[in-house]
Formats: sequence, C-alpha cells, structure tokens
Amino acid sequence: MRIALNYIYLEKSHSGGKDQVGLNLLKGFYDNNIISQMCVICFEYSVKTIESIAPGIKIIPIKYKCHSTKEMHRMAYLTWVNTVIIPKIVKKYSIDKIFHLGCNNGLVKLKCTSISIPFDIKAVAHRVLAHVKIPFYKYIIHKIMYYIDFKNADTIVAMSDVDKAEIAQYYPKFANKIRRIYCPIKIELKNIKHQSKTTKNIVALNLQFHHKNIITLIKAFELIKDKCDYNLLLIGKVPQRVSYLKDYVKNNHLEQRIKFTGFISEDAKNKLFQTSALYVNPTLYEGFGMTAVEAIILKIPTLVSRIATNYEITQGLCDYYEPAEDEHALAEMLLKCLKKNYDNQDLDKKSKLLLDKYDYRRIANEYYKLFVS
Repeated sequence: MRIALNYIYLEKSHSGGKDQVGLNLLKGFYDNNIISQMCVICFEYSVKTIESIAPGIKIIPIKYKCHSTKEMHRMAYLTWVNTVIIPKIVKKYSIDKIFHLGCNNGLVKLKCTSISIPFDIKAVAHRVLAHVKIPFYKYIIHKIMYYIDFKNADTIVAMSDVDKAEIAQYYPKFANKIRRIYCPIKIELKNIKHQSKTTKNIVALNLQFHHKNIITLIKAFELIKDKCDYNLLLIGKVPQRVSYLKDYVKNNHLEQRIKFTGFISEDAKNKLFQTSALYVNPTLYEGFGMTAVEAIILKIPTLVSRIATNYEITQGLCDYYEPAEDEHALAEMLLKCLKKNYDNQDLDKKSKLLLDKYDYRRIANEYYKLFVS
C-alpha cells in the first residue's frame, strides 16, 4: 500500500497551527517507524523541512509557480494543482490513499481513497467574528469549496467534537464521513522547571487574526496595569489587518507595559512561555487551539476564554473567563490568576494528562490506523 501525504498546503514561512499539525504528524509517523509505506507531495520550498523531520521518506516535489501573495490567487493555484497535477501523481506512483493537509482539495474525485482535514469551517459557520464580516464572495467560494471537498472525500477529519458537530450541522449530507482525531502536540519536557518562571510577564500568542481577540486582552490589561507590576508580552506577527493593535497601544501610551515580539522561533517561544507567570488566550473561535494545550503542558498557569472548543480541548484543566469580548470580565480574572498560588504538583498532573492525550506519536498512530483501515 502506498500512502501519500499531500503537504502542498505548507507555506514558505511558518503559518501557525495548521503547518505545525502537519509537521508534528510527520514526525510522529517517523518516530513510529511507519514511513516506509508513505510519500510526501509538497512544493519544492518544503523539501528541506520534510527531509529534516523524516529522513529517508519518499518526497515528490512540485515546482511552485504562484508568485502572488494574495490569498485568493494562492487558493486558485492550489485548486489547479489538486485538480490537474495531483491526479497524475496518484496514477504515476500508484497511490492507494491520500491525506490532504487542508481544505481546497481540487475539483475532481481522485482514483484512490481520499482523507481530508479542513481545519474547521469558520468561513461558513462564523461569517461574522470580532465584528468583522467575511465578504459575500469569499463566503460563497468557501461554502462551495467545502461542499466539493466533502463530496469527494472518503473521510473528513475534524479536530474536535465541536468542529465535528459544526461540519455535520452545515454539511449534514456528509455527516457519516466525519471522524474526530485531535491534533498532535510535540513538546520536550526534560528541562522544564517550575522555578524557571522568573519574569513578570503575561504572555499571549497568535495575533494575526481579528477573531483571536487580542484587543480585548490589551484593553483588559489597561484596566489592571496600575494594580499589578506585570507586563504584557504579545508574541507573533502583527500583519496590516490587525495593525490597530499596535495603534491602540501607542495611542494609549502603553508601550512601556505592552511589548510586541514579532515572529520568533518555536524554541524562543517555548523559552518565553516557560519564564512567564501566565498565558492568556482570549480567542472568539478555535477549531482546536494548540497554544493553550502547549502552555498547560509546559506547566504555565493558563487563562482562556470559555468558548466550547477551549473547554473541550483543555479538559477543564485551566482558568476560564466569559463573555470572551468583555474586557472587564477578563481584567477581573487576570488579577485573580496573578494573585493565585498555583500548586506545582497540580500543574505537573495537568501537564502529564494533556501530554499523554495529545502526544504526537499516539495521534500519528491514530491517523495511521485510519489510513490502513
């Protein structure tokens, strides 16, 4: 049996959780010694990354010919590759099963078993988030795209029970195809010590999108800044679409207490996490929500918005606040968490529970069982 991992969805620069799921999964396959039946289809710019994670795996590279940085242009290009190029690869290499690391799987049903993970259907199920409405043309394109993907797929992977229920609600015709498999987490705990949390930092990650709701965290911190000696550290890129975050900080003279790191490596991120007093995720929507899980595994006190996915994925093991967009509710919980004495043994226990549940090797084995079933 030949299993193809369609990884053309990986981007040139790290795009966050979606890429990390694919790379963690690949590492799990490699560490479980099950790559002999597998090959990876990817654009040429991803070859070195794939080789470094899974040495020896068969790689089928495709030359990347989309030079536009516009979202819809890349989307159209992926549609073309999956419709024209991938069927030829399936035939040439006698692929029996293919796993698509993302939505937009092409316009034709492949002549092999097809498994797809759409990474949520937010564009259809939550057209308005953080007071931002997805343009009608994008909504229609995504609605049709998901329908075609789900129609042509043999199995649809949902990242959580909430994600599974949402797909079934909006695409009931394909509900029997959905299989829930949680996302793989890969974290080394060997050097994690409780006493290493020495800085006076509150940290948050994932600033790139409106629905991450970082503006509520900034406003909440503004309310408590004179009541504590902690600073707020915001990790990640700040693209133009959320430039208002920096504008708010500047206009309200908060630059001395709120810092933006820009993009940093995974290792640098983990080091900042490990020395921080509190991790906060005020998101309005998640399909899974890796960073909160990672924070708990790293034994960091964690505070998240009490939306359905966050509560499911964190298993009720951290602190929560609601409503998600209420800066006063968040400010109140921030102060409570900063004053709280967290028990190290309790943090250890929670860390182990989530590390075992989402361990990348265990999740990779669950995927493999799906592939060979």
